[in-house]
Amino acid sequence: MMNLILSFLLLVFVSQRALALVVEVNEGEGSVPLPCQYSGFIPEDNPTVLWTRDDLDPKSVHIRREGGDDLRGQNQFYSGRTSLKPDALDLLDFSLTLRKPTKTDSGNYTCSISNGREERRLKNIQLQFKDQQVEVGVEEGSESVLLPCKTKPDLPEDTRVEWTRSDRELMMVHVYPNRSNLLKKQDNLYRDRTKMNKDLLRTGDLSLTLKYPKDWDTGGYICTIYRDEDILRQKVVLQVKEQFPFWTVVLLVLLVLLVVLVVSGGLLFHFRHYFMSGECLLLHYP
Repeated sequence: MMNLILSFLLLVFVSQRALALVVEVNEGEGSVPLPCQYSGFIPEDNPTVLWTRDDLDPKSVHIRREGGDDLRGQNQFYSGRTSLKPDALDLLDFSLTLRKPTKTDSGNYTCSISNGREERRLKNIQLQFKDQQVEVGVEEGSESVLLPCKTKPDLPEDTRVEWTRSDRELMMVHVYPNRSNLLKKQDNLYRDRTKMNKDLLRTGDLSLTLKYPKDWDTGGYICTIYRDEDILRQKVVLQVKEQFPFWTVVLLVLLVLLVVLVVSGGLLFHFRHYFMSGECLLLHYP
């Protein structure tokens, strides 16, 4: 009997842990996804996906019914900032995209499915903001630059890491593991220019080496770690400095030309009487 009770408590604990998920985001990001995939059966009558946040009033963040979004009861704080895939109910992918996240969005979000009478919680997500960002500087022409990203060691074998650009439309910089189907997502600008440590799962060092940094590599980079059920993010801002900026070259050329003109003008002024004397001699020469 005791074994049955312990097994039940363990099952409850594991179930609750499976529902818990941490999503980290850096302030200033354009959007953040709150994942919620479902593998069960959806209700036949009035299937409804609900995203809620219990510490708000009203608590509704987003509602999707069979006929489309129903945002009449949505908390105005989220007005115009939330969306689900158009075919979310068909795909059983109820992930929520939250646009222009701010620190006030930090909190616990619940993804549920309902038929109007009963409600089943599918996922509980804790959204956290990372205040710190790492700034890295390198001179153009350097052989490589290291973009740091570290987490706890001994990561699970199924851990996935994505390095993306955060200051423009989604651009995939590097993906781990380096399977062929994932490498296809890498942007051509970074092809054959990136690498990560081989023993990163053991060490937790997920830093990215970017070879031959160029001026256009300047910008924000996001290291996203998919660890178990958690999604962790770290931001690195890279500044690639030109060895000789174009404007300094132009200024130097203008300066040289100015010096040449000044010196030439001074010499002509200084020796003008010699030229004038020579002209006079020529005029009086028989």
